[in-house]
Amino acid sequence: MIRPGPAPRVFQTLLVVLLLTFAPVAAEGGPEATELHVISSHSHDEGAFTQGLEMHDGLLYESTGLYGSSSLREVDPSSGEVLRQTRLDQSLFGEGITVVGDTIVMLTWREEIALVFDIETLEVIANHTYSGEGWGLCYDGNHLVMSNGTSDLTFRNPSNFSVEATLPVTNQGIEVDLLNELECVGQTVYANVWGSDSIIAIDKTTGEVKSTIDASVLTENESDGYNDVLNGIAYFPERDAFLITGKNWTSMHLVSFENSQTPSDDNISESLPLSILEGISSVLLIAALVIILSSLRLLSAIVRFFVLMIARRQTEQPPAPSEEK
Repeated sequence: MIRPGPAPRVFQTLLVVLLLTFAPVAAEGGPEATELHVISSHSHDEGAFTQGLEMHDGLLYESTGLYGSSSLREVDPSSGEVLRQTRLDQSLFGEGITVVGDTIVMLTWREEIALVFDIETLEVIANHTYSGEGWGLCYDGNHLVMSNGTSDLTFRNPSNFSVEATLPVTNQGIEVDLLNELECVGQTVYANVWGSDSIIAIDKTTGEVKSTIDASVLTENESDGYNDVLNGIAYFPERDAFLITGKNWTSMHLVSFENSQTPSDDNISESLPLSILEGISSVLLIAALVIILSSLRLLSAIVRFFVLMIARRQTEQPPAPSEEK
């Protein structure tokens, strides 16, 4: 039995190259760019060294830092007017806050104390201790999520502040340091990155950065002092928007986040037929190559067959008789 020989190596190489060229390629993973849209702007006390921001029942709660100037405030979100406030002892440096039930929990920077305030009176009713620095804090409905200026998010029991889990935050495998003010919204933790104009959206299950928000448009009219940085994120559920401000800023802004890479319905409907055609053309090209290569293999087998048959007939023919003289 005659077995067809392999297709020439050049055709095999060509097939591999074409398959790699036209085969669908998965998009490289990475955080999506999210656009920030300003809905409205409001006054903000420029004397407030903002460390935490939280919306609750239509009112805005703000914590301020610096030794001797730290406070917890209730603020009118429309006018920026401070409605009432409680000042901290001069030995405490206020940091991030969040609302848990009828209380407000506030971190301190290096004092390793979390203060618990009654939301009605703004009086301290309890406290918790922890190790290390305190920066940002939010409540996801089950855990207090805390930052300490590193790349770690610490999940704590809201009753006793004990650590239940620690999650490193990464962007394509690289840890993201200087996580500061936090805001929990569903399965996402939003975080300011200290000293930058960026807000990142973190998957609270994996710690991976899902998207980045460039907030530099908000900083343009603010002081460029070393400490006058973006810091303060408060989710406004009634508007599905966020109040954003910074340390010693004169303004706070109601903004929305929109994924800039998400196509519109029209774009989706237009791109779908094109995607289908591109997929079909790739399949047809591959099929044509297979047919061509199969034909070449068949042709090679036929040629080999005839060559062998001719050679065999030549060997089977008797030698011609010699001529007598």
